[in-house]
Parts: sequence; C-alpha cells; structure tokens
Amino acid sequence: MKLVVIAVLLSSILIISACSQNKPVSHDSVQGAGINKGQIPPDFKIKTIEGKEMKLSDFKDNKPILLYFWASWCPYCKEDLGIVKDIYPKYADKVTFLAIDLDTGEDADLIRKYSERMKLQGIDFAQGSDKILSDYNVVYTTTKYAIGKNGEIIYKGSGVFTKEQWEVLLNGLATNT
Repeated sequence: MKLVVIAVLLSSILIISACSQNKPVSHDSVQGAGINKGQIPPDFKIKTIEGKEMKLSDFKDNKPILLYFWASWCPYCKEDLGIVKDIYPKYADKVTFLAIDLDTGEDADLIRKYSERMKLQGIDFAQGSDKILSDYNVVYTTTKYAIGKNGEIIYKGSGVFTKEQWEVLLNGLATNT
C-alpha cells in the first residue's frame, strides 16, 4: 500500500512540475551547449505520427522551424495550442511547426486523436524521444524553440502565449532570413 501511495505522489509531482504556466524564460536562463539563443541546436531525426521523417538539419537554409514540447494531459498546452491554431495557418507555408510530445508514454493514436479533437491543422506532431528531451533540456510543457533558416536558435522559452505573442514569434520566424 505504501508503494502505491509513493508512486501516486511521485506521479503527481512529475505532472505538476512538467505542466508549467511559467512566463517565457530568458534566452540565457537554461544552461547547456547548443540550446541557447544564437547557437546551433542538436540535430535529430524524428518520425511524425503521419509517418513523415523529419531531420532538423534539413531545415537549415530552407525554412525556419518552431519546436513545441507539449503533452495531451497539460491544460496549459491545450490553451496555448487553442490560441495558435487560428494563427498558424497564415504562416504554415513559411514556418514549420513541429509539436513533440514530452510524455514518451503517449502513442501516435492518442496524439492523432488529440490533434483532431483540437482541430490543429498543418502542425506536425511526433511522439516524444528521451534523447531529444534530454538534448534540449526540456522540463516543462509549452517549451518553445524557434530556429531560423540559418539553423540558429532565435528564441527559446516556455509558458502560454497570447495571440499577440504567437503573432510576433511566427512573424519573426517567417521573416527570418
């Protein structure tokens, strides 16, 4: 019985700490090679829930990309994605939006159903990867990495964005040369 209580408490702590309503963090507040503003982030290859292979380095000199780390159980992700779903379509031809699930226990079917229920069009969704989460030091849901055409990180932070903040971020990426 004690083990069950301890497991429930640890799970609760994980959920509470991972599902953050933090304001966007400073670009330099997370330490680690290659994950700060102005740096080239770690390369990775991932398969979307639709079966499309994506390699981060393939976007260099091609199209900026927004990496978004989320989970289906996170109310802040639901709020954030609910706001961006009406804004992203006008940037979809200029910016790739890749949503990576930080809950590695969530499968492609669950993610697909979430995307359909939320009516999220044009956003590529992928199951989580322990290596990517570790390489990018992802500890909060709603974590965002904006990577310009030159392959450098131009923004990183976490927290729910307003409509205006999403517009600024996506417009900045779309006009990044």
